Amino acid sequence: MTIPAISPSTLLRISSDVRHRQIGDEAVVVRQTAGEVLVVNDVGGAVLDLLDQTPTVQVLLDRLAGQYDVEQSILERDVLVYLRELLDAGVIEAHSGQE
Repeated sequence: MTIPAISPSTLLRISSDVRHRQIGDEAVVVRQTAGEVLVVNDVGGAVLDLLDQTPTVQVLLDRLAGQYDVEQSILERDVLVYLRELLDAGVIEAHSGQE
């Protein structure tokens, strides 16, 4: 399976077998089918919470920019790297904005 490229119009969704919950300063992510548990920091958890609303990458970046005081280019770079890691791990799915 080819993992699609991530662009501003890419729609992101949490995979159907994934559950996540914020606990203190961390979020716990469970991939039920794979039997994996991941722990991410509070920013990673915030990204997952926003993905529950199935935003495009651009909407996700805009919402995060409103929540965190960080330079836009740094935010974009870091979030795109994180999203790629989530895609590679099977935590999220990406769909073109055309769907």
